[in-house]
Amino acid sequence: MLSARAVFRQVGIPTCLSYIKTREGELTLNILILNDDGIAAEGIRVLARRLAGVHNVTVAAPMHQQSGTSHALTIGRAIEVREDTSFDRAAGIAAWAIDGTPTDCAKLYLDAIASEPPDVVLSGINHGSNLGTDVIYSGTVGAAFEGYFHGIPSFALSLLDGSSLSFADAADYFVPFMEKVLVAADQPFLLNINFPKELVGDEPRFVFCRQGGRDYVNAFERIEMEEGRVHYKVAGEVSDTDKGIGTDIYAVEHGLIAVTPLGVDMTDYPLLHQLGALL
Repeated sequence: MLSARAVFRQVGIPTCLSYIKTREGELTLNILILNDDGIAAEGIRVLARRLAGVHNVTVAAPMHQQSGTSHALTIGRAIEVREDTSFDRAAGIAAWAIDGTPTDCAKLYLDAIASEPPDVVLSGINHGSNLGTDVIYSGTVGAAFEGYFHGIPSFALSLLDGSSLSFADAADYFVPFMEKVLVAADQPFLLNINFPKELVGDEPRFVFCRQGGRDYVNAFERIEMEEGRVHYKVAGEVSDTDKGIGTDIYAVEHGLIAVTPLGVDMTDYPLLHQLGALL
């Protein structure tokens, strides 16, 4: 069975999907799933199983926990890759465990392993939120960015700690939303999606919103070791600096599923124009 991307290429349709037919039709999506929590994490396994019933699913995930690695790449050493047989092979899930960062996983699979690009890249479901300026540090978002850099529609998915929603709930809500967005989109994109602790109302509500502001107070814990050695451990409490109406933080605090389009251009345009006038 041909993938959606392959069929579109044959008939001259741009490779960002213009429509979707699933099992009831003739087409399935080739989906690459990444994460930063590691290949054994519950979130990625639940998402892969949910999608495998309809689509062709490949997993490429770190061998170990890689949270907070942002868009880091491994330079100067060989990266081990091995097939992970603990995934549900009966569902047709191909899985690769990679001894590197989330971005290593995305880049290595897309550039070295894949015979053709996937139709969609997903990263998650992350164990914990990626809201506001968390996206700068997030390995989940970093992996999704790599899919976007390759010209592939990409989603980063996160479930808030302590949520009444399960990973299965989040996956069930996400799949029809994903298909709806892919139908509407006419170019590659990256959407950062955060599921709240509690839903408002009986039905999930996705809302598009901007990135809020998030900081951390007392972000390092000093640990005195034997023989006078000192270690520091990342700790601290969240301090939101911008969670006004229209932000991702506001959305999840009000029981909504936050969807934030992210881009690559980090230029500060007001400052560019202000300082550019000096020359």
